Parts: sequence; C-alpha cells; structure tokens
Amino acid sequence: MAALTQTLHREVPLTRQMGVSVVDYDGNRLTVTADFGPNVNIHGTAFGGSQFSICAVAGWALLHLKYEEAGTHALSVLGNASIDYFSPVKGEIRAQCGLPQDGTFEPFMRRVGGGERAAIALVTEILAGDKVAARFRGRYSALFQ
Repeated sequence: MAALTQTLHREVPLTRQMGVSVVDYDGNRLTVTADFGPNVNIHGTAFGGSQFSICAVAGWALLHLKYEEAGTHALSVLGNASIDYFSPVKGEIRAQCGLPQDGTFEPFMRRVGGGERAAIALVTEILAGDKVAARFRGRYSALFQ
C-alpha cells in the first residue's frame, strides 16, 4: 500500500498535504485514510470538500490497482460525482471504495482491456466508527495514452 500512497502523492500532490494514505486492499475494496488536522473545518469536523476529494481519490486508486492487475495502461478521470453527508466526522477520515456488485465491472474491464472507451460508477463511503458519515457516487472514465 505504501507504493500506491507514493503514487497518489506524486500524481495528485494535494493528497500529500491532506495526509492521504492507502491502508487496505483486499482485491475488491480499497480503504484510504486522511489526517484530520489538515482537513478540519471551522466547526472542528472534517471539511466536506476534503471528504469529497478523498472519496474521488479512493475510486481513482481502486481503478488504478485493477488496471495494474489486468496489465492495462488505462488512466481514470472522474466525469461527474455527487456526495451526501449524513453525520460529522470528528477524527481521522476513512474512505472505503468497493467494486460494484451490479455486474458492471467485468464488462467495463473487458472494454478497457480491449482499448475501448469505458465508464463505470463507483460508490465510496466515509466511515465514522461503524457508521456511514457520507456517501459519494462517482462516474469514472478510462482513458488511454
């Protein structure tokens, strides 16, 4: 996970300032954390913009790993996204992004593997303890250099 954290810090420099780290990956779900200090708002809770950014990065990082595993040289860009906030986060920000369970991932990866245009919707949740504090929905497109 250290190598992916370094990639994030290099490719998305803001992630270093936010204290973003990739902490877990089980092949289907990726967990990213961010330090609370640089992401706090005037209310003493996690800034909503930081939560949005961390979620966007978690989805990008999950796809980055899946592309590496598949041996493809695709890149991801976030095309559109929304987030719903349910409760404040008062400590370390923890985001989990999992592969969709609706049957869309395999066809997406087949298109990506064939060098075709492809897009996929991912959901990332910000967790505060065992509660979902925010839910992010993003649509990522695969690009090729």
